[in-house]
Amino acid sequence: MGRSVAVLIQKFLREKGYILDLILLACLVFFLIFWGWNFAVKFFTLLAATFIILRRIDYEKHIWLKRGLLVVFGIGAVSFIIIEALVFTQLGSKEEERADYVIILGSGIKGTELSLTLKQRLDASLDYIRTHPQTPVIVSGGQGPGESISEALAMKNYLVDQGIAPAQIIMEDRSTSTQENLAFSKKIILASGLEHPKIMIVTSDYHMFRSKYIAAKNGYAAEYGISAPSPGYLKPINMIREYFGTVKAFL
Repeated sequence: MGRSVAVLIQKFLREKGYILDLILLACLVFFLIFWGWNFAVKFFTLLAATFIILRRIDYEKHIWLKRGLLVVFGIGAVSFIIIEALVFTQLGSKEEERADYVIILGSGIKGTELSLTLKQRLDASLDYIRTHPQTPVIVSGGQGPGESISEALAMKNYLVDQGIAPAQIIMEDRSTSTQENLAFSKKIILASGLEHPKIMIVTSDYHMFRSKYIAAKNGYAAEYGISAPSPGYLKPINMIREYFGTVKAFL
């Protein structure tokens, strides 16, 4: 039964697969119009292109290619499971250790308005900041496309509106990636005279493992974390994106 179904699917893909190709291309155009060239659309493009290419291969003639693809997919599946397991270990981080600095990582704004993800990160930091009023807070994030001000300034404005003293907040407003967030923030800390800082990272739950790993690579003395919740409807695509981001961080 299972083999006959597989044969029917293969026959359909061979004879009528162009219908699926057209559907995928139509979906891609739709996504580009309404969502732009974001990670989700890039990932869909990768999947669509892979499907369109792979369905055209005659695997009975190219056994070596079939075996090679199976090996690649197997390695990808195993690495995905391992990395996602590591990401899951930090989803609920809420450490209370005393740190030398708090570093809140940026996550995009629209004009001057915080994204939901960034607001959740800032909200997650408030309890710790209020109970450690002597601990400097670095808000880290530069200015990207569609942003009227830097993420750091938008973050500082929000924290001040929540009653945090402006003097407690330091802006790092040049970074465009997690690596730069933590590297540029460390330069600020080193300039203050502290050579081996312990930091409290505040970021989204799915992003915490990679952030701590990158912080360790940048030579911080210790990396603690407070994970902010992330929207459930964005969790699947964020977890997939985190796989690629973590692989890049490991390389």
